[in-house]
Amino acid sequence: MSIFSKRRTVRLSQHRTADSPFGPIRISYDRWPAVIALVQGPGVPPVTVRPGREHGWIKVDGQVIPTRRGSDSRWALRRRTRTRTAVVGERTYELRPTGLCRARVLRDGMPIAEAHGTLGAYGPLRSIPGIDARLTWSHGLGRYDVAIGQAMVVAFGAGAPGALATIASFWLDIIGS
Repeated sequence: MSIFSKRRTVRLSQHRTADSPFGPIRISYDRWPAVIALVQGPGVPPVTVRPGREHGWIKVDGQVIPTRRGSDSRWALRRRTRTRTAVVGERTYELRPTGLCRARVLRDGMPIAEAHGTLGAYGPLRSIPGIDARLTWSHGLGRYDVAIGQAMVVAFGAGAPGALATIASFWLDIIGS
């Protein structure tokens, strides 16, 4: 058997704990050789996450959920570039920034969580943008809502990258239109 065809096992060596309506969620992650995280907890299905502000993915129950940037709105171009959308079955989940280090997780247009991040998450060497984010959950959520919402925040971060990036993207929007 060749070395290149052998499957490699990834061991997640670092852990964080986050609160959820179903109890504590454990976020296990490793930054090397490929950044990957696992969101799991009691009553919540395990979700594998490949974090990244530009390209990331979420995997629930063995199914890879494609995520896309933004919506079809032409008026909110800056906000659209930071918004992430994932379609799971009949439900649409959206991570929408609302301000500096703040975001809202929506399910079919209804808010299910508010995320509060940190400025340190936007440092140049930060590989998992939403690892420090805290979420405040709405009532009456399902276990998939919590798992996918937490995974989206871990993968894509909570909120806008800050004032300087907002000013830069504002001018890029004006130049590009």
